[in-house]
Amino acid sequence: MNWLRTHPRQADALLAALVVVLSLVFHLTERSDEYHDPSVWGVILTLGATVPIAWRRQAPLAVLLTVLGFQAVSEAFNYVGSGGSGVMIALYTVGSQRGGAVLWRVTAVLLPLMMAFVTWGVVRGDAPWQAIISTPVMFLGSLILGDNMRRRRERVAELAERAERAERERELLAHQHVHDERTRIARELHDVVAHSVSLMVIQTAAARRQLTFDPAKADAAMATVEETGRTAMQEMRRILGVLRDEDGQQARAPQPSLAHLDQLLATAPDLPVALHTEGDLTDVPAGIELSAYRIVQEAITNVRRHAGAVHHVDVTVQRTNGTLMVEVADDGRGASVAASPNGFGLVGMRERVAAYEGELLAGPRKGGGWRVRATFPVRSA
Repeated sequence: MNWLRTHPRQADALLAALVVVLSLVFHLTERSDEYHDPSVWGVILTLGATVPIAWRRQAPLAVLLTVLGFQAVSEAFNYVGSGGSGVMIALYTVGSQRGGAVLWRVTAVLLPLMMAFVTWGVVRGDAPWQAIISTPVMFLGSLILGDNMRRRRERVAELAERAERAERERELLAHQHVHDERTRIARELHDVVAHSVSLMVIQTAAARRQLTFDPAKADAAMATVEETGRTAMQEMRRILGVLRDEDGQQARAPQPSLAHLDQLLATAPDLPVALHTEGDLTDVPAGIELSAYRIVQEAITNVRRHAGAVHHVDVTVQRTNGTLMVEVADDGRGASVAASPNGFGLVGMRERVAAYEGELLAGPRKGGGWRVRATFPVRSA
């Protein structure tokens, strides 16, 4: 069933083939005084009333008119054909693919014509009188069933869109809460540090003035400075503690660096990642190393989430002429949602690079795919 949903054209071709085979078998095997014997013309009319079903989604109205025309000719000359199955499938398709005024027009034009044709057949004695009742019932029933399926499909799509929109809004709201909390923590940290540093400056100035005349008071002032510094450090640890990982082992782990890129890429076995390094990476400043590592980590995450099927991902770390360049390039779908200028991942990358007066380039690459390149001026770090 999933294959039929994901391959609609192939599914329509299979449906047409099934109807064609059943109709031809019925035409070639049915023997009755009321119908013509099987013939080439009968086969042609049967094929004309069934084969167009394979294109029912591409041109539903054209298929309906074609199938209806061949079926009418077949009925007029008393050929055993599809038995009207092709017409009902075409009517159902028009209802499921077209809505609103189109359905009213189809009903207003075709239903009177069909009723006139059936009435003519009843008058001639070629059709039973019950056809006057069954024809509009099947006509309207097929259209209504298709229209209900179309409405249900649109409703499901609307509900899915609403759910996706609600999920995005929840993520944005959660991100805003995190941002507000970090802003509050930063404000508290600023107040604590500013107060403590101001007090330490005053006490240090007093101790410097009294160092020669009254060493005891100078010593007491420096002791106050020491105690204030300790208190400030404790407050900083307490406030910043909420930003750390709850896992004590992970909190005590050293910060990652470029030397840990192999371990990072090893955690992505689902991606064909290749690492390329060039230049001396032993004396890169720790802050730049951490920023470069995080940029690679975020870029790999975006590849996994948004790039789709990829054949190779190249991670390049190069140090030349006083600069450090890290690049992550893939051959996936190219521009994606994650690569939007408003994406939080890309904003974080820009902030990390801007902190060291570097440059970040992110965009589609020639030949398809996406590239993220960050350049840090190592000498000025």
